Amino acid sequence: MSERAEEVRTLAIGVGKGAKQTGGELLRVRNLYLYFRTTRGVVQAVDNVSFTLREGCSAAVLGESGCGKTSLARAILRLLPRNVARYEGEIILDGVDTMKLSEEAFREQIRWRKLSMVSQAAMNALNPVLRVGFQIAEPLLVHDRMPKEKAYARAEEAARLVGLPVDFLQRYPFELSGGMRQRAIIAMALVTNPRLIILDEPTSALDVLTQANIMNALKRIKNELGVSFILITHDVATSSDLADEVLIMYAGQLVEYSHAETGYRHPLHPYAQGLMASVPTLREDRSLEFIPGQPPSLLRPPTGCRFKDRCPKRFAKCEEEPPVFRVGERGELVKCWLYEQTGERYE
Repeated sequence: MSERAEEVRTLAIGVGKGAKQTGGELLRVRNLYLYFRTTRGVVQAVDNVSFTLREGCSAAVLGESGCGKTSLARAILRLLPRNVARYEGEIILDGVDTMKLSEEAFREQIRWRKLSMVSQAAMNALNPVLRVGFQIAEPLLVHDRMPKEKAYARAEEAARLVGLPVDFLQRYPFELSGGMRQRAIIAMALVTNPRLIILDEPTSALDVLTQANIMNALKRIKNELGVSFILITHDVATSSDLADEVLIMYAGQLVEYSHAETGYRHPLHPYAQGLMASVPTLREDRSLEFIPGQPPSLLRPPTGCRFKDRCPKRFAKCEEEPPVFRVGERGELVKCWLYEQTGERYE
């Protein structure tokens, strides 16, 4: 890639106009693949995905169900099922190439120390017969072998950070509301002071007021502790509260990567444009739009552009060749042939 393209990309992602000044690179993902073997064939859940995340930044991963968002998170955290057919690429977290670590070394050095995850279904993630306080403290007891009293004190600190009353730590999960269970899961991910937390639909199945309270708690944690987040969600509007960067996934691939100010207001990829146009707004009088059709099967993805069958702007080249990333005017990266003439190729 040319020096100009690299400069434009650097300005737009993480340190562009209106962006928060952040530290150095925290996470680098390059050419990541995660395929699953099934009775019907191989599912290409994550297909050659690359991106970076800077310290103190949060990235929102957006896309329809089945596009590979959760599989991307599991690939980074190495929470893999037994039917993996292909798992390769480069994942560098805080200067450590985690793909070169053994499972034991990854568990001891990375998982729940530098990297943790908030799963989608809070009630399923909590053990119904153990008190909430013990479950929040458990990562410290297991990974750090911390004395019980000290671990419980840290659990109380984490609970306060997420707005969970300390007396709730003596309760069982079924005694908590959905919002309080979600706060407990976030406290569990936070208690070991990780550098990066992956949030998989942290506000799904919650009412609007509870969603707002959860997002406010996450923003406070980000500002006070400098923790970075990867937010996986279908909720475009909610994600805009936390995100500094936007990653748009479609059919297992990353199709657009931009700073939040650009990604939400001026999306380039036709799929990203459709997603943003489907969100109601309070200050604009415009009709909502939708994306016709359904995503392709990841068992046999189409040749050329994977979005071509649903794209209103497709043309002949979309049928023949898979698009490559181009650098847009604002530094965003977009994988679409519409920008072949106007954007520099990104290698």
